[in-house]
Amino acid sequence: MVRTSCLVSAVLLASACQKPPEASPAAPSAAPAVALVKVAPFSLSVLQDAAPSGCTWSRLESDGRRRALVMVDAPCDGLQLAWSADGLHAAVRDPGGSARGPGRVWMVDLTAGQASAQLLPEEGLTGAVGFDSAGRLVALTAHTGELVRRDDGAKDYFLFEGRRIPIPETEEGAGLAHAYRLESGAWKRIETVATRGDADAVFALTTTGMLVSSTVAGDPDALSVQALDEGSQEAARLDAVVPHRGHDVFGGWARVESRGEPIYAWQTAGEQTSLMMPVRWEVEDGHLAEPEGLALPARSPVYVTARGDLLLLAGTTQARVYDLGSRHLAASFDGFRDARFWPQPGSRVPRSATATSGQP
Repeated sequence: MVRTSCLVSAVLLASACQKPPEASPAAPSAAPAVALVKVAPFSLSVLQDAAPSGCTWSRLESDGRRRALVMVDAPCDGLQLAWSADGLHAAVRDPGGSARGPGRVWMVDLTAGQASAQLLPEEGLTGAVGFDSAGRLVALTAHTGELVRRDDGAKDYFLFEGRRIPIPETEEGAGLAHAYRLESGAWKRIETVATRGDADAVFALTTTGMLVSSTVAGDPDALSVQALDEGSQEAARLDAVVPHRGHDVFGGWARVESRGEPIYAWQTAGEQTSLMMPVRWEVEDGHLAEPEGLALPARSPVYVTARGDLLLLAGTTQARVYDLGSRHLAASFDGFRDARFWPQPGSRVPRSATATSGQP
């Protein structure tokens, strides 16, 4: 089935994607008053709030130079990114909702610095977008419309557009998941399967596992996180060093594996855990201390990634990069959201973390 997708109006087309401002140096960080160590050049992917309620996606260089790639009329909070395998194109997804209208995705030509907005498929709730090996944009959706369920005496199935789609499990909440590919401005359905009728429905699609990058796969730079037992020696040592955490968020200490000695952070409790302040690691004299120049608010979340000899600690609007060898601060930026290492061509580069990493 092919459905030509059109934007709601000329107004939406004009406002959904604006030309980003000219590249400019990043604002110097006011947090650290420490000497920065020299490291090899690196790049970060960052989001920045844009007046009145939009968001600018940029590539931030280690020397502070910033190239704005696209400005969208959607809040930074919730935006999702995916890259083509060759690193030449990217997708910025706004999940949308009743408050902002239909969900959208912006296709960005990273070489030309141009972007175009596209509505997500009308049929179903889009759970993710990504790129296939040929660099084509794909959308994965969970069906939300009415379904005809039948029983032929041997197995239940959905009757959908004249096709019988077997239901793998006879569950009350069973539904359909679809995969669409963007072709000449139209979403073409390329796969439909019966699966659970919940947010994880898109994982049943064969297409999901074939994408080289998507917003539901793992960040290759994310580090493994292991919760510490409350009575463990490591936890007791941290409690002694940090008698007052600065917040009363329920959770416990967690160990983040990195090259050399581990990093420790507070981990929230619950089904969806996340890391937050305080953060500690061993310094040269062997005692536990907060990484120099970190200076994040007491209740700030912390996202931990590493690439080679570099460690990135990202808060809500802060990014601190450290040299793992010396454990000294290499770069510090404020005012940027969702900081991540800029992906390397050919790697899997989505923003969500896997169960292995334990980071959202």
